[in-house]
Amino acid sequence: MDIVEEVAEAIAEIPGTPSSHEIARIAIEAYQKAIWTPAFDITNRMGMIPEIRRGRVSQLTGSIMNLIGKHLCDHGETNHHREASRTLFETLYEAGAEIITDADRAVAGLPRRGPYGLTAEEVHILEAQRTQAMLRPLPPMILENSRS
Repeated sequence: MDIVEEVAEAIAEIPGTPSSHEIARIAIEAYQKAIWTPAFDITNRMGMIPEIRRGRVSQLTGSIMNLIGKHLCDHGETNHHREASRTLFETLYEAGAEIITDADRAVAGLPRRGPYGLTAEEVHILEAQRTQAMLRPLPPMILENSRS
């Protein structure tokens, strides 16, 4: 349903003859409910946070299209770049792609990443997993002697 329709329905459901302040309050609440995404299925008003993923994916899509746009050929189509951008945006959004910069990590109080994009703790975990995989016994194999 369109956001405008949701707001209009919320206003239409107000009983009696509401004041303009009541209409404005209901309209704002309906707009926020339509725009904002509850975090982790929290449905109360205090738990609602704005959906920042859409903005970040939009920035990421714009950056990618700025880099590759000059390499896309038109073939006479006027909407070629727009369709490529829309498909890229939808793919990144559905996959939950997001870039978290070093500045974002610092603001969030997260540890710095090393030259390969991993924190020291993540490197230790991955190394432990690789070591366990190397030390795990090999499954039994049947080898046939193929002498003729």
